[in-house]
Amino acid sequence: MTNKPIDLSTNSIKVKLLNYLAQELLTPLTSILGMASVLSQEIYGPLTSKQKEYIDVIQDSSRSLRSLVEELLGLAELEDAGLGVKRSAIDIETLSQQVVTNLSQVASRREQEINLSAGPGPRIWLLDKDKVQQMLHHLIFSVIQSAGAGSVIRVHIARKEDGINMGVWVFHPWLGESLPHAKLYSDYFLKGSGDNGLPSNSEDWETGLEPPTPSQSSQRLTLAFSELATLVVENAADTAPVLAGYGARERLGLLLCCQLAEIQGGQLSIQGTPESGYRYSISLPCTNATELLEG
Repeated sequence: MTNKPIDLSTNSIKVKLLNYLAQELLTPLTSILGMASVLSQEIYGPLTSKQKEYIDVIQDSSRSLRSLVEELLGLAELEDAGLGVKRSAIDIETLSQQVVTNLSQVASRREQEINLSAGPGPRIWLLDKDKVQQMLHHLIFSVIQSAGAGSVIRVHIARKEDGINMGVWVFHPWLGESLPHAKLYSDYFLKGSGDNGLPSNSEDWETGLEPPTPSQSSQRLTLAFSELATLVVENAADTAPVLAGYGARERLGLLLCCQLAEIQGGQLSIQGTPESGYRYSISLPCTNATELLEG
């Protein structure tokens, strides 16, 4: 009997190894954070102002590293889960709040805030928790990295009869409400607006933005992000304004978010008007699980 050699080039082996290495990184990081916390409390004696400054840097850097490690572990879990959808009863507000809390420090370092709001409706839905969590994480992270200081990242959850919609956009006291760098590619959105225009149903705008006026409704657009995916990957010179201002990591995060939404039968799109601004919108078809649980 001939033993078949193991194919060490397969992605699954590499992902598993990265997963183990990331888990091992968490142990020393936890120790560093714990010791730094003890020192900052001056339990073993007072610290000079310079020592306090260094301790703050150690703590902040360690938290950033831990956040990156946890992100790697999350991606590894997605790889193990594959393309299948594993739905369970999830409180969408609680899950979204966890993502917002995890990213609050990232936003704070850039002098930003994250505001989560939710419209009326049931909280419990049948969803793939890991995919929704990763999808929302990467979408919000991409917006944080591209928004300026003083911005408020707004996340709004709207419940529909056939699923949920989640909107993400930016409010800035000087620039108003929109997506980062939206003015650079708004012309692209307006091409073929007759084909992409949305009906003037106010329910479609239940992501926190004000409903458009009748004069604006003809310019309301929904552009599926999948239409831009190929252009972003190829980084075509003539379409560069489409995601101008986004770094490589942010672009990849948006592409992953788009893929995860489509795996669940949903869509990531860019919606808005030049007057009211643009925002990312995630639509996910799912079932209200509240009645199922009560039954």
